[in-house]
Amino acid sequence: MHKWLLTGEQVEIRCRPHARILIWPITVGLFIILWGSAALAKLQPEPFEDWAAGAEPLRGTAIVVLLAVVVFLLAVYPLRRVLRWNSTRYVLTNKRLLVRRGMLQRSMESYFLEQVQEIRPVQNWRQRLVGSGDLHFHLLSGQVRKVAEVPVLRSFNGEAQQAWSVISRRAGQHSLRQGDYAGGESMSEKELRELGRSN
Repeated sequence: MHKWLLTGEQVEIRCRPHARILIWPITVGLFIILWGSAALAKLQPEPFEDWAAGAEPLRGTAIVVLLAVVVFLLAVYPLRRVLRWNSTRYVLTNKRLLVRRGMLQRSMESYFLEQVQEIRPVQNWRQRLVGSGDLHFHLLSGQVRKVAEVPVLRSFNGEAQQAWSVISRRAGQHSLRQGDYAGGESMSEKELRELGRSN
């Protein structure tokens, strides 16, 4: 079903960023609509004649310009932010965290859990009120990747920590097995050297 999944990869959580980030764009959008409605009311025949007597031929042009400005302002900020939120997905699998963006032209950021040194949840007071937050992925390379406005931060962070700990344990066991193998080789070499000296 998901062609972007790797072999043996399973989806644990799939969600959008918290809807809290839409409060300001929606508020701005409502103000733009209210302002446009008030201006359109002023352009109706009777009010328009009161404050712009003799400019009746310009009324139709003013209405078109007003509507164009309102649509432009809505598209530039509120609508663009809502579409961006709607087209963003956070996908946590048992191997990595994916951040998918875009509707027509998709982009995807991938954070492999085996390259992560620490996962740190961060909340400000506004996020704490709604249970959202940011996840900071501290990579082994020293870089820090931030995933903003994760919804239900506690459960999302718990799932991410659990998947990361499973991968870390596997990597630790693999390293331990390699270390045992290397140690066995060095002991046998030492014994061979001693045997050679004695002969």
